[in-house]
Amino acid sequence: MRLHATMTIAVLCLLLFSGRLVAASKSFGGGGYGGETGGGESAVAAEPPPETAYQNAEPATPSSESSSSSTPSSESSSTPSSGGGGYGLDPAGEPENGMNQKAIDDILKEHNLFRAKEHVPPLAWNETLAKFSQQYAETLKGPCKPVHSTSPYGENLMFGTGGITWKTTVDEWDDEKKNYHYGSNTCDPGKMCGHYTAVVWKSTTTVGCGRVKCNNGDTMIMCSYWPPGNYDGVKPF
Repeated sequence: MRLHATMTIAVLCLLLFSGRLVAASKSFGGGGYGGETGGGESAVAAEPPPETAYQNAEPATPSSESSSSSTPSSESSSTPSSGGGGYGLDPAGEPENGMNQKAIDDILKEHNLFRAKEHVPPLAWNETLAKFSQQYAETLKGPCKPVHSTSPYGENLMFGTGGITWKTTVDEWDDEKKNYHYGSNTCDPGKMCGHYTAVVWKSTTTVGCGRVKCNNGDTMIMCSYWPPGNYDGVKPF
């Protein structure tokens, strides 16, 4: 994929009173969504643009590289279910490591709930993005710090302790809307809004996520988006 903008990475941190959550979102072309710039180790990113595997939303016209005819099972190699390797379920009944169908459904439901509020089309599940997200999240199990990949995809990260779930993760990303000013396309000074804009970016059509339980018992969550958003100077919708 060729990006017509210089890629930078905005690393954003958030501490919440219920457990500890630290979030990080990637931006392209200048990082105009708050936070510090930084870099991370790379995992292998798939090209050309990944294909859609599953959609849990109102029907939308698929793009030429999309298909919503197949539904990935919970035993997919990129979305391992719970029950092995000492991993259990989170409070929502979703795997602490990898994906199951309930996790996929909840991720899409929460993303598309907030996208509907902004009158932008729903996202579909993308197995290529899910495989990449899981692969890269695995590289973060040791340090368990939200360091971005250098992939061409849009990206939101969340590190958490305690009862972190997919719903609380996406809800916290969207909660940044209160920090965002559409007219000026800016965040409040010292605040984050890049996770929210990534969730509702109008031209993004697919999402795929991964999740790992770190070596220290904490959780690292990652969602990748295609096409990416958070371009500097461009409004999300």
